[in-house]
Amino acid sequence: MATVGQTVKSEIVRELSALLSKRPNVFITAVSSLSAPETDLLRRNLNESHSQLIRVQRTLGLRVLSSLAVAGTGDLLEGPIGFVFSGDDVVLTAKRLVEFRKTHEEQLAIRGAVIEGQLLDRQKVEYLAHLPARVILLTQVLATIESPLAGVIFTLERLIGDVVGVIEQAATKKPKKDEDK
Repeated sequence: MATVGQTVKSEIVRELSALLSKRPNVFITAVSSLSAPETDLLRRNLNESHSQLIRVQRTLGLRVLSSLAVAGTGDLLEGPIGFVFSGDDVVLTAKRLVEFRKTHEEQLAIRGAVIEGQLLDRQKVEYLAHLPARVILLTQVLATIESPLAGVIFTLERLIGDVVGVIEQAATKKPKKDEDK
């Protein structure tokens, strides 16, 4: 028969695995010396990006991450850790973590992340944090697509305007020929 502790731990693993299946992008942090007020501040900052911080024991974290089947995740789990389950905008979550770490270097360390099934180390997470936000990237892509199309549309409008101009000139000359007859 399972003890209460084993039952609680298996329930925690089950709930975290379910959360991981809904939000497969997860950042792994070391939260060994974050006080309760600092943890609350970090959680509030992460809530703005629709992300969630959960403190986890190493052994439970290993069980949860084993479902991802990504090599090297076990190396990131040392001591008290925190999983940051990202919202839709992974870049914004990375920005929030890096900004918080700048002011709380002693208390928070970013170990890495699993994004889109790939393991990222700390340097790649910091690089990710320096990318423009998703909305800005989409705007840049749209502008890149729109620019040549705008040129084509402008050229077509000029050609149509030239054709209309030629037709108008031909129409004004034609009645004069009718009057001569």
